[in-house]
Amino acid sequence: MNRLEWVLGIILVILLVAVAVLSVLFWFGPNNNRVNGPSANSATTIAQRADDIEPTPDFNGRTAKQAYASALAEAVVWQQDAQLLNATATFSQGATPEQLIDGENAWSFTFYSPATSQIALISVVDENVNVLSTNTYTAQGNLLSAETWNIDSTEAVKQVLQEGGREFIASGANPTLTMALYIDDQDGNGRVEWEASLVSLLTGNAFMVRIDATTGEILNVQTVP
Repeated sequence: MNRLEWVLGIILVILLVAVAVLSVLFWFGPNNNRVNGPSANSATTIAQRADDIEPTPDFNGRTAKQAYASALAEAVVWQQDAQLLNATATFSQGATPEQLIDGENAWSFTFYSPATSQIALISVVDENVNVLSTNTYTAQGNLLSAETWNIDSTEAVKQVLQEGGREFIASGANPTLTMALYIDDQDGNGRVEWEASLVSLLTGNAFMVRIDATTGEILNVQTVP
């Protein structure tokens, strides 16, 4: 499987998640899909964990950090030791650079509970936060530390545009932007990274940028084909 096929696969998965989110919100409403779990002292836990990341203000959309704050509040109700594994979002097809910078209103977060060896997929759509699913999972290697996540999604988008993304959009490819925050543990360093992909379903071309989510360093820029 080549790089473009891998990226398109990610887009398909995210779109399926988005459909699931909308279905959940329609049938159950914003507060009825909560997974049972420990709730004692949850307010205190949320307050303590909120210091890990301060959401970036003043955007029309929602940045990853803003959505993370909402998702974390739900995650610690699910399990108080919940830790972030990854975050993903898909922006509207054909969005302008300015719209991309404004942020996205739908984010998905995967949290991991070391104490129970479980993961939970949590969606943040506008003001609605829901646990979509839980499953058994045993994490291997380093876990993503929110304390080392310094680069918000809006900053990452700006870097993508500066590295050639603006020209890719202007070329008429009408692309869709997908973003994924994850930990790259292949070499054991546990680096938190952003991977942003502008993919055109019209032309089959893609523009991809990997960014160190701690330092903001550009790790890789690739155009396919």
